[in-house]
Amino acid sequence: MSTCTTPVLVVGAGPTGLAAALALARNNVPVRIIEKEPKNRRGQRGTGIQPRTFEVFHFLHVPEIHERATFIPLLQQHNRGSLEPLKTFPMTPYTEPTPAIPYYNTKAMGQPALETIMRAHLAELGCTIELGTRLVSFTQDEKFVRAKVAKLRGDNEEEVEEDIEAAYLIGADGAKGMTRKQLGLTFLGTTREDNFMVLGDIRLDAKGLDRDYWHFFNPISQDTITLRPTDELGKDGWQFVMASRTVDLKGLSRDEETLVNCITDFVGLGDNVKVKEPGLVRVLTPVWARPNMRMVNKFGVGRVFVAGDAAHIHSPTGGQGLNSGVQDAFNIAWKIALVYKGLSPASLLDTYTAERLPVITEMLGLTTELYDRAYGRSGDEHTPGSTADENSDSEQVESKFERAMRRGGKLHMLGVNYRTSPIVVDEFVPAPTLGVAVVNSAYEDTQEGVLRAGDRAPDAPGLAPVVLPNRASATIPSGPQTNAVAGNTRMFDIFGSTHHTVIIFAPTLAVPVVRSVLTTLDQSLRKELVRRVVVLPGSTCAPDSRPEMSLEEDQTIDAEVLIDDAGHAYRGYVVESQEVKVVVVRPDGVVGAIVHGVTGLEQYFEGVFGKAGGTC
Repeated sequence: MSTCTTPVLVVGAGPTGLAAALALARNNVPVRIIEKEPKNRRGQRGTGIQPRTFEVFHFLHVPEIHERATFIPLLQQHNRGSLEPLKTFPMTPYTEPTPAIPYYNTKAMGQPALETIMRAHLAELGCTIELGTRLVSFTQDEKFVRAKVAKLRGDNEEEVEEDIEAAYLIGADGAKGMTRKQLGLTFLGTTREDNFMVLGDIRLDAKGLDRDYWHFFNPISQDTITLRPTDELGKDGWQFVMASRTVDLKGLSRDEETLVNCITDFVGLGDNVKVKEPGLVRVLTPVWARPNMRMVNKFGVGRVFVAGDAAHIHSPTGGQGLNSGVQDAFNIAWKIALVYKGLSPASLLDTYTAERLPVITEMLGLTTELYDRAYGRSGDEHTPGSTADENSDSEQVESKFERAMRRGGKLHMLGVNYRTSPIVVDEFVPAPTLGVAVVNSAYEDTQEGVLRAGDRAPDAPGLAPVVLPNRASATIPSGPQTNAVAGNTRMFDIFGSTHHTVIIFAPTLAVPVVRSVLTTLDQSLRKELVRRVVVLPGSTCAPDSRPEMSLEEDQTIDAEVLIDDAGHAYRGYVVESQEVKVVVVRPDGVVGAIVHGVTGLEQYFEGVFGKAGGTC
């Protein structure tokens, strides 16, 4: 294994950069993370956190984000100047969590709160953010990236340059950042030149404005404003979004007085809803933006990669931006960790583009469609909500608004997959019908009873450890057992960002595949790289008839043995009780392989570690 101590440089300390740094630090890879802003950013910005992203945070051991995030309030539609609700409905109807999907609902958390939590976890691992430090330029060769950064020093904001030698560079520095531009990556897409939005945080005196709802004033007109309550700013805090086709919103973020007047006018409630009096905090971190729908042609060159807004930007509708950035970061970080340590070939890093490019392509199409529903296409005279003629009844118009704002399904990102990745192996996928083209969507909805290599790995609670002769109970030693009772564990507490997990589903321990797979793993991969788990069906191994083995057999089973008493694992992984199936779960919680035995297992791990990797 390599003994390199050169750090990986992460540029940008938003959610994407923090996720990349945290995943690397969890893998004991030295990290430096720089941020050009001299202070930690304020402003809620993108607040929607999707179920799949909560799973990522679970694997990174950051449970506080899900614990502290709040559910999306019901939406209320109002006419301008009225608090009478025309329509009340959920943007994302509540879905009861299941054994396979423990995080099934979108929740909200402002980026300052989220970033504070992530910075605390990084600090525990000895990594702190270097504020006031911007990337100036970089060069790279086959061994290193050499970056020039400028640091602010002293109250006079004098800049001092520093040269950093890094093993890799991850650019999470946003759409206007240096990384993508210097790499020369194309940024394909469109900009809605005539569509303008202003979003920000504000404190209001609001008589009668119920904080249990997210209020939309005049959403079917040319001038619209939304107000979402957020206690992260205080009991008088709101996040606002304004969009208009008739008012020039450009520049409002730099003119607080005009912005305040515009907010008051768009709401239309006079003194009942007004900005706090001068002397108090008024408008916080307003941001003006034209909707952009753009993405890079590839996610990296050599030792330099881009993630998050540096790689793709889109409208805020759908709440996919922060989430996609975090998932970008997790995808590249575990791969860099293996290559950095000399355990995998550099070709593994090429799969970052191969896996994320199809996902982001579909995501841009989906979010653009949502934006067009909510705000109209560029050049349209009316928004979709007002396309009905003047004689249409209000119920029809309201239903169009409701359809435009409904979320869930694909947007939960639980169906995002890498089925076409060059490194996944699936020996159970049905053979294609002759003459019929196979079309795969990388942005599907969840499908119960379907699992392919490249999909997210399901959770499964209630896994009971087996006590083997001459051995202590096969308990699960690592991972936070948040749902563990009486020694039971769950799949999500077995998975981790630092290792692969090989799950052998078998009716008994005497099945030859169990021993052959474990023997192959012992001979080809270091133990800390792969966690070995055998899962037996509960129907054939009841608690009063635990499997008994001879001493000789016991010594050959070097794995955690669990019984699926509740059947959640066998259902989630689509395994019959008498079937033998081997599933490999990657460090990012994605199914890397579904195979019959050793041959498929070797094929998968050769794709990740190379022919001689994983053993040095």
